Amino acid sequence: MGTKLVRSKGLIKGLIGVVAAAAICAACKPVPPQQRLSPSVATIRATVVTIRTTLQPQNKTFTHWLVIANGRARSGDEVDAWRLFDLQKNEVAFVDDVAKTVRRVPMAELLAGRRKALAQPVPVPLPRAEVVATGAKRVLQGVEAAESVIRLGAYQRSLWIAKHPALPDSLFAMTQVSTPPASSLAGIARAADDALVTMQGFPLVDHSELPYGNKKMVVDHSVIKIEQRDVPESWLSISSDYKDLTAPAARPRSAS
Repeated sequence: MGTKLVRSKGLIKGLIGVVAAAAICAACKPVPPQQRLSPSVATIRATVVTIRTTLQPQNKTFTHWLVIANGRARSGDEVDAWRLFDLQKNEVAFVDDVAKTVRRVPMAELLAGRRKALAQPVPVPLPRAEVVATGAKRVLQGVEAAESVIRLGAYQRSLWIAKHPALPDSLFAMTQVSTPPASSLAGIARAADDALVTMQGFPLVDHSELPYGNKKMVVDHSVIKIEQRDVPESWLSISSDYKDLTAPAARPRSAS
């Protein structure tokens, strides 16, 4: 029983730790799209979503931007290696600015690989995560959001999901499907994962907490602004000089 408890706590702490690490990386994000642009820089009109992340007990706050335009989206909290979400082609491009490579993967392939990974048996019996639609509703960013709660032991994650006209319904699910599982024990969260990777709508508030010893680890993501703004066109494009690592079967056929 002691080993099971330690492993379960380790996984839960790992899950919230991954979220916290991503938030800290936001401090090293690329040039934010709200910065004044040079007249020589090619721009596009985009939806810019400002997301604020707070961490406790570290008492730290970070802000990053989610940029959406022309059927593509990119999050500013990813540095050097980042994802370009193509909502029209329903695929994710994994871009590495250091290696100068790009790999495009269809959503169906990502989803199949993720479900295969989460279907692996857990080495010891452990509690399973549960997902509950609480029925609670509140107005956020001018639209109604509904609460869904994920519970796994002492870990709890509350998501206020809404269908906002400026935010593609499938974008959040794409971010979840293309994020690697946090642990080899992630199968215990399979039910929760299935809910997240098929979710329609976007979390305007995402609150996670985990009591740990005499402290409580808390990660809060909140959408604080949604606006239209000009951003550098390069933010949502991939250099033609990058080596294409896309599997041949996934590459579009050239016209004959």
